[in-house]
Amino acid sequence: MLTRYEVRLAGQPDENSAAAFAGLDMTCNAAVTVISGTLDQAALHGTLERIRLLGLDLIEVRRVRGTRPPAKGRRGPGKEGR
Repeated sequence: MLTRYEVRLAGQPDENSAAAFAGLDMTCNAAVTVISGTLDQAALHGTLERIRLLGLDLIEVRRVRGTRPPAKGRRGPGKEGR
């Protein structure tokens, strides 16, 4: 199942390290880099493995709320039956 995640890293990765996350959104400031994207569990684990192999300092991994599709047979907010 695809879910949106934000991964926070300490500092800014160099250009080569940043290239390892092509296809994901990346926002950097002096103290924190946020990598975000819609991933399944395998892709999330692959991203975390790249972070480990590159020796980057992981601060936090967060599932962004409201990104999970409604379960089959259930209606989302505002989708009452007519």
